Amino acid sequence: MATTEKISVAMGRDELRLAKLAAEQEGVSLSAFVTGAVRARIAERRRFAAARHVIATFEPEDFPTDAEQHALLVSWAPAATPPRRPRRRKR
Repeated sequence: MATTEKISVAMGRDELRLAKLAAEQEGVSLSAFVTGAVRARIAERRRFAAARHVIATFEPEDFPTDAEQHALLVSWAPAATPPRRPRRRKR
């Protein structure tokens, strides 16, 4: 079981409103939504670090063309997850 820690985070009112709306639309708590966003950002940073590591091994003549670069970026992009249906609230 994962250990959690309660923290305090400050964010703008608009961002908080949008985050709450997005969490509701995905059928998760605000905490789960924020945790997912943090995990996604960390994963993105790791992907970019891995890409930089690979690129550093290329010889100048081995660099991909613009079209090949675009194709690589598209293939490496995270797959979009469809939004979850909102949970029905108990009455």
